[in-house]
Amino acid sequence: MKTVAFIPARKGSKGLPGKNKKIFAGKPLIQWSIEQAAATKLFDHIIVSSDDDDILRIAKDCKKLKVVPVERHKDLAGDEADMDDVLYDFFVRKENKCKYICLLPPTSPLRLPDDIKKMFRFIQMKKYWTVVSVRWSDFIGWVEKPTNHGPLPTYNINKRPNRQARNDFFLENGSIYWFKHEIFVPYGHMIANPAKVKLYEMPAERSLEIDTKFDFFITEKALEFTSVA
Repeated sequence: MKTVAFIPARKGSKGLPGKNKKIFAGKPLIQWSIEQAAATKLFDHIIVSSDDDDILRIAKDCKKLKVVPVERHKDLAGDEADMDDVLYDFFVRKENKCKYICLLPPTSPLRLPDDIKKMFRFIQMKKYWTVVSVRWSDFIGWVEKPTNHGPLPTYNINKRPNRQARNDFFLENGSIYWFKHEIFVPYGHMIANPAKVKLYEMPAERSLEIDTKFDFFITEKALEFTSVA
């Protein structure tokens, strides 16, 4: 295998139970990511990792799109499960060795296949180990308990920035992550070296993530502002 898409879709969710199989704009949420991956024509296999029989059944029905359902062990399906651990459990196996891996969380249905393809161009470059989708943010915030000395601001308190001055501040939007197998396995996590990361900016309307019932409502409404549907 050369290029693999990995779609993690566990059964549980505190914010919105059963969200990954919930009908979003006419089809299961998980299916949006499957079809977006298939539309790129980049992948040798599209892996759907889940502990949910319904989701695995949806994946089986998409076998013509090179979808491979993989049952996830219950120890890696809980609320505390770390995504790097889920990925490592699959890709450390010799039979799953590949060159490029693309993580596509199903909670971001408004990404475009073109976003995935544009990011692929960067991961093919030797100088990048990881490509991360982000959105611009004017966030001016604090970290509550980084030390025993109280909260820590994320900006210079002697020169509080205005909105226009924060043109280089980005947040991960949780939509697309490309990384190299040869780097991921030795390090055990996607962001192996921040100096080797390429940021790919996406607009706010395509950066929505579904974690709650409110998110689900807003994201469906946002479809009219995108070219996804």
